[in-house]
Amino acid sequence: MSLFSSVYAERDDEVRAILEAVRCPSPQRVEEILAHSGAASSDALNLAELAELLQIGATPGTDSDASFEMLRAHTRRLWRAPSGNRVRYVAPIYVSSFCVDACPYCNFSALRKDTVRHRLGLAELDREIELVLARDARVVELVYATDPEYDTRMLVRDVSRAVEAVRHLDGGGVLLCTEYLSAHAYEALADAGLRGIVQWDETLDERAYARWHAASPRKSDFRTRMDNHDRALGAGLEVANGALFGLADFRYDALMQVARARYFAEAWGRGPFVMGTARLKPIAGKELHLQTTVDDRAHETALMVYKIALPQAGRWLQTRETFEINLRNLLDDDVFTYSCGEVQPGGYTQINATSPAGAQFGVNEMERSYVDRALSAQGFHIDYGWMAAPRALATR
Repeated sequence: MSLFSSVYAERDDEVRAILEAVRCPSPQRVEEILAHSGAASSDALNLAELAELLQIGATPGTDSDASFEMLRAHTRRLWRAPSGNRVRYVAPIYVSSFCVDACPYCNFSALRKDTVRHRLGLAELDREIELVLARDARVVELVYATDPEYDTRMLVRDVSRAVEAVRHLDGGGVLLCTEYLSAHAYEALADAGLRGIVQWDETLDERAYARWHAASPRKSDFRTRMDNHDRALGAGLEVANGALFGLADFRYDALMQVARARYFAEAWGRGPFVMGTARLKPIAGKELHLQTTVDDRAHETALMVYKIALPQAGRWLQTRETFEINLRNLLDDDVFTYSCGEVQPGGYTQINATSPAGAQFGVNEMERSYVDRALSAQGFHIDYGWMAAPRALATR
C-alpha cells in the first residue's frame, strides 16, 4: 500500500526550505503568478509559488493589502458566479464524547473533568438521523471521539444503520469521523456502505504535533495517524483532509496539505473531495496559549490558496467561524453546514439541553431561513443531496 509517510521527510524538507526563503510578493508578482493559475488541475502552481501567495496573509502593509484583494478577485472570478453557485450540505451527528486522548484544545479531552459526556444508544442514534433527514439533509457524518467502547464491529453497526436510512434518498451518503483505523476496519466499513472519511490532521509539523499530543495514548502516534487517509483510500473510500490552523505555522500546514493532496492524486488516482479549514478557537472562554496565531487575514488567505492549488476540491467552511466570514469566502461547490447539533451527542434531540459543557468546541448555529435568504442574495443555493454514485473500489 502506498503511504504518505514514505515521502513525508522529503516534502517536509522541501516546504521548510521554501518558507525559509519566501518573501511577500509585490502586486505585480502576484499578477504574474495568478496569470498561470486557472480552474483546471493542469494549471496548478508549484509549492514555491503557493508559498508566496500564503505570505500575503502573514505580511501587513499596503502592497499586501492590494495583493490580498487580487487573490479575492481571482478566486471569485473563477469560482463564484453572480448566480447558480451551490454549497454542499453535510449534517454532522455526534455519537460519543467519551475520549481517552488529551488534546488541550478540545473539550472532549480526557483531562477535562467538567465536560458533560454522552454516548448515543441505538434508539437515540436513530432519532438523531431521523431529525436531520427531516430537515432535508441527505449526507450525514457520524462523529466519534477516541472512545474505547467503539471497535470496528460497533462502527460498522452504526454506519449500517445510517446507510439504510439514506439508501433511497437521491444524493445520499454516509461519512465517518473517528480516530485512525486499520485498513481492515476501513474495508469492513466500505462493505457496510460507508462513502468516505473526514479527518483533519491537526498539524503535519511533527514537532508541533508532539507538543500538543504527547499526552494522548492514541493520537500521539503521529506516523500512523498521518497515513490514515491512505488506508481509507485503499479501501475505496473518499477522503476529506485538512489542517487545524493554529497549532503550527499556517503557511507550513497549508503547503503540506496541498503536497499531500497532490500525492493522493498521484498514488490513488483521486485527491480529497474537500479540504478542511478549521481554525482553533477558545473553549468556553478559556485561552489556549497558542504559540502561533492565525488571524482572519491569514485564515482567508489560506482558504483562497487551497482553491487555487486544488481547484477540483471544495473547502469545508466551519461553523467555528462566523457566518459573515464564511459568506465572504464561499465559492461554488464548497461544503457548508449551518447546524451541527451543537457539536455534541444528542444535540439535535437536545439530550443534554444543548449544554455548552457538552460541546466539543464553540460553534455558530444558524437558522435555515436566514441562511437561505443570505445565500440566495449572494447567488448560492444549498444542495442537500450531492453525493454521486459510488465509484469502483480501489484494488485492495
